[in-house]
Amino acid sequence: MTAAERNSGPTPRGVMRWPLGLHTATVLVLAVGAAIMILGLLWLALGAPRVEVPGPLKPSDTYDAIKIALAVVAGAGGVVALVVAYRRQHLNETTDAREYEKALIERFGAAAGQLGADQPAVRMAGAYAMARLADEWPQERQMCIDVLCGYLRMPHAPDPPTDDQTLTTWQRERKVRETVLQLIGAHLRDDSPESWQGYDLNFAGAVIDAASFRGARFTGGDIVFAETLFVAHGRDQVIFDDVDFAEGSYVYFRLAEFRSGSVRFNRATFSGGWVTFDSARFTGAQVNFRDAAFTAGEILFEDAEFSDGCVDFSGATFTGGTVNFGEHHLPSVYLTVPPARFCGGTVDFSEAADLTHPPQFGLQALPPGLRLPLGTNISDLP
Repeated sequence: MTAAERNSGPTPRGVMRWPLGLHTATVLVLAVGAAIMILGLLWLALGAPRVEVPGPLKPSDTYDAIKIALAVVAGAGGVVALVVAYRRQHLNETTDAREYEKALIERFGAAAGQLGADQPAVRMAGAYAMARLADEWPQERQMCIDVLCGYLRMPHAPDPPTDDQTLTTWQRERKVRETVLQLIGAHLRDDSPESWQGYDLNFAGAVIDAASFRGARFTGGDIVFAETLFVAHGRDQVIFDDVDFAEGSYVYFRLAEFRSGSVRFNRATFSGGWVTFDSARFTGAQVNFRDAAFTAGEILFEDAEFSDGCVDFSGATFTGGTVNFGEHHLPSVYLTVPPARFCGGTVDFSEAADLTHPPQFGLQALPPGLRLPLGTNISDLP
């Protein structure tokens, strides 16, 4: 069962399919059976006394029998009335549930339509409407999240155009995308009123130039940044500061490109998840893991290419888990993933705070661009 299924509530059921007569007869039989059982228990509790007939029935006895018969009939009528009232209430609740679900479906269609509108203000309103619908509709929350992520995967020029009119259009679309990312990031924090933690997030192929996931907690679900282009401009930053990559999370930066600007993982905690940067390309961005804590889990940089820019691990602590830049064998598929390639970029561990459990490189000679703490020999590392 997925996390989305665990978080979803019950779905409305259809009206009761029993015919009224059968339902009533069943309840009457159960009521009679219950009455007989209670009388039997009382009889046994009283010591199973013998019933003695004093003689011929008197008129008062006949009247008492008639009263008892009328009480039984009244009780049966009450049972029938209760059955009818129950069925009416059940029908009303089912109808209300269907109407509510119909309204949610209509709201989903309206929000999706707004996201596809020409005007950026309408698209932004659609993003807020879809996020609110996801909060109120846990049964289909994953679908709403998929729509928001799908919007980010739509084509978007990574660099601003040169002519003014096209630039204005590009900037407006960029603001809409920032809003979508802001809504998603806010729902991944522990203090979010409605948490989206544990749901899948698919940003594959998206262009991300400004976003904040500060304080988010990735736990459960697949978080996919595969083939994502990180291309911040000017002072724009993509922020993963204070993020907890917790146990149960699967975060993919596979084949992502860090082209320009700043991407920050400062004070991030890698405490048990599986995070992969395999085959990612670091081609000019400043990627900071300053004061990050690597305590458990796996963080993989296999086949990553560092050709420009800088990856800074100043103040980071490596006390557990696996951080691997080296060659990796996959015996299950008989495949060997090549090691990371240092071909122009800088990967700086020289100011790391703790290398109790150092990264794995599998190298005998220090490649250009890789900086280790003073006195550390690359051949002594795994």
